[in-house]
Amino acid sequence: MNSACKQNRPLGGPTTEQGVTEHTEKPIYIHASAVALGESGVLIRGASGTGKSSLALALVDAWTIRGGFSSLVSDDRVAYTIVNGRAVLSAHPATAGLVEWRGLGLLSQPHEIKAVLKLIIDLEIGSADSGEPRLPNQSELCCDFNALKSLPRLRLPARETWRSAAAIMAFLHTLSTK
Repeated sequence: MNSACKQNRPLGGPTTEQGVTEHTEKPIYIHASAVALGESGVLIRGASGTGKSSLALALVDAWTIRGGFSSLVSDDRVAYTIVNGRAVLSAHPATAGLVEWRGLGLLSQPHEIKAVLKLIIDLEIGSADSGEPRLPNQSELCCDFNALKSLPRLRLPARETWRSAAAIMAFLHTLSTK
């Protein structure tokens, strides 16, 4: 795990004596896409049209070519629950097994039922040429998510699918070798 990110700790809500959030009763739905890459659930957030679906499919293809297990979890609407201090991602029932191909509509896609969130991707418009530093501050490599604190996060430019996929795969490789 990135040294800037501490162990997942709850930010509040119901906790056990060990300080771990027990669980949320009902799923919470967010506008995002999610994939399973090996044992890592990756949540892809961004405004409409930023390339969440394209990036999700590119990641699945690239990870599979590399020889690892990969699958779409959900496109457009992701459900999550907090279980034993971890965010568990799944598809919204109305869109399970479907992915949006711009210009073609909704198409069937094999999908994994659940994945444990390990990495958050924030697709940002204008971040590639905005004059921001090339290397992020260590504090930018983490974010809080619901009741979980300091999850690894990458802020990547919108609509730069293959560049973003390569960055995500490299980042996950560094997480898995520590």
